[in-house]
Amino acid sequence: MQNTVSVTTEPSNPPAPGSTLSQRINAYVELTKLRISVMVLITFIVAAAMAAPAFPSFSVLFWGSIGMLLIAGSGNAMNMYLERRSDFLMPRTAGRPLPSDRLTGTEVIIFGIAALVLSVVVLGMFVNTATAICGVANWVLYVLIYTPLKRKHWLNTEVGAVAGALPVLMGALATGSTIPVSVWAFFGVLFFWQFPHFMAIAWKYRDQYKKGGLQMLTVVDPSGVRAGRKAVVTCLLLIAVSLVPAFFVRSTLHGAIVAVFALVVGGYYLKASLLFAKQPNDATARKLLRTSLLYLPLYMLGLMLACLT
Repeated sequence: MQNTVSVTTEPSNPPAPGSTLSQRINAYVELTKLRISVMVLITFIVAAAMAAPAFPSFSVLFWGSIGMLLIAGSGNAMNMYLERRSDFLMPRTAGRPLPSDRLTGTEVIIFGIAALVLSVVVLGMFVNTATAICGVANWVLYVLIYTPLKRKHWLNTEVGAVAGALPVLMGALATGSTIPVSVWAFFGVLFFWQFPHFMAIAWKYRDQYKKGGLQMLTVVDPSGVRAGRKAVVTCLLLIAVSLVPAFFVRSTLHGAIVAVFALVVGGYYLKASLLFAKQPNDATARKLLRTSLLYLPLYMLGLMLACLT
């Protein structure tokens, strides 16, 4: 049965009157999950570099980056608003601005909607309409579909993985080009990369997710068997898809660069996934999580070397 959380568990006190301006600014920055937003921005830039016939113009990169950060920050803020009750129940999220009473729900909603509107204006006026529409679709998928689904079904990870990969398509669209096969492959890499990454997180915090009423795969199957199997299968698919851009760069040498990065870092990711699947425990989950955080920047480095050298 679906776990429920009473509304009485939500903190309702206003922010402390003694909060300084810097503390409130820090609380708003926390709403955006800045480190995640910056990683999303990097995938946007890499995709733009892959799609453009020449390196994208400074204007496209500048305004596209501003719009991308705004829409990512808005989505993360609204995600925190919708999950404020479950965040209050989980130690890993209890210090966020809403459950810790550093911001009110009204302030978060105003911030989230304002950032969304501003992002659409920036992308629509200074980049192009297609990028703005894709950005709104990404926001809707993440905020209005993925976030509520986390309380209803373990397939929320699949939906979240699509939302996490859509900034790649936004990067390609920002250049005004059609989306090339190599960028679709990069979209696939982002999609499949998220599963081992999130399986590790879901295992580490399975008890907290259960307490918060979130239906992660490790809550539905606390043995970790299904999470381990999913990590391995998606990592194998990731490696296959990550090799595709090697066939669409301008020379055999550049293709070899992509292939080497894909196989080396993908092999290391697969090894960590296999270890987690064989022995699902906190130690193997931590190793898988660390490996996932290394994989993405290293693979993108290979792509950029192939595109820009």
